Amino acid sequence: MFSITELCERLADAYERKGIKVRENLRPGLAEDEIRKIVSPLQIVLPDEVIELYRWRNGSIDEFDQDLYRVLSFRDNTFISLQRGVEEYQSIQATYGLDSTLHRDRVDLRACFPISSFMGSWDTVACGAHLFGNQFDHPVIRVFQGVDMYFHSIKAMLNTCIGWVSNSEWKPVQGLPDNIEMSIWTRYNPGLFPNEG
Repeated sequence: MFSITELCERLADAYERKGIKVRENLRPGLAEDEIRKIVSPLQIVLPDEVIELYRWRNGSIDEFDQDLYRVLSFRDNTFISLQRGVEEYQSIQATYGLDSTLHRDRVDLRACFPISSFMGSWDTVACGAHLFGNQFDHPVIRVFQGVDMYFHSIKAMLNTCIGWVSNSEWKPVQGLPDNIEMSIWTRYNPGLFPNEG
């Protein structure tokens, strides 16, 4: 079983093997006390997985690299800095938070922290109450024209992304053919899609 840090390194390696120099575009990681201090105004408690992610690296330097040849992405959203995550958290609250309910959206967006984003789409980690199942401590929730669980956990997300980028058919921007993408997605996140099989 790989740690978050080991999986992040494996994902960076997968990108680098495809000629995408993501490491040169990543900020240095942060100390745990600094991470907690930056997030403290939000009054949410980050799970250990998010802390380990930001101890590894503090997001991308250039989050909008025009040619996508240096950006570390989790599918189609770019890994953002912790400081940017705090700003994006406020955007989520302004856009969705007041209208969000645990019953309707299955997650309390006030207790979700964004780790990646792209043009109004966010991948957030559930840090509090959700109704996606007791077996998922901190699922990764996509907030974009709806609120949906995208990965069972950060580890599942990283394993899925490694599987995608490592596949011989994967290409920057285009990604993978739908059937290959879905088979890898469901391998690491079984039961995520109602009609899989």
